[in-house]
Amino acid sequence: MTKVVSVDFLKIFSLPLILYVIFISIRINGFQPEMEGELGDFITALNFLFGSFVSYFVFIFYIMTQKKLPMKKSLWWWMMSILLATLAFDELFMIHETVGSLLSFNETFVILFYGLLLGILLLLNLEETFTKDTFVFLVIFSFLTILSQGADYFYGEGLIVVMGRDISFEQFAESFGALSLSCAVITIAVRQLISKEAP
Repeated sequence: MTKVVSVDFLKIFSLPLILYVIFISIRINGFQPEMEGELGDFITALNFLFGSFVSYFVFIFYIMTQKKLPMKKSLWWWMMSILLATLAFDELFMIHETVGSLLSFNETFVILFYGLLLGILLLLNLEETFTKDTFVFLVIFSFLTILSQGADYFYGEGLIVVMGRDISFEQFAESFGALSLSCAVITIAVRQLISKEAP
């Protein structure tokens, strides 16, 4: 006899529902954030989305397989997917610049707020954060983030040539930083999915 599995569709479609609500809301209000169109911006956004989709997959995996994942861990994966998706959209639509302008404060504070949210999430999963492979990727991410901000401050749109194409110092560091952060999240996902301790 086939077992009937009940599925919480509201949880499964929570991320797209939130994104649709935000998109429809800003369109109704006539708000259209300015879009960045450099190649590096798109690559950085894709690298953040990579980690976001993996995080969301892990979240859905536990729902679909009816695993008894503690609420804290389930929420952690959902929040990480939201944060990485937000960073991807920020990279494309200049959200931190727009928010800083609207609220009349330095856009750096919005970036620091993202960093604070990421730091809180990592502290909530401290044991995984300090596992060797994850920690290495996080150190690389931190270094490249500081490098990208420093490059923006000191060089502005200073360029380097990669395979005959001009890429700004900031975008170069940002894109690899985004990939490093996504890789750190993926190492946690892989360990949790194959661990004997996973419920």
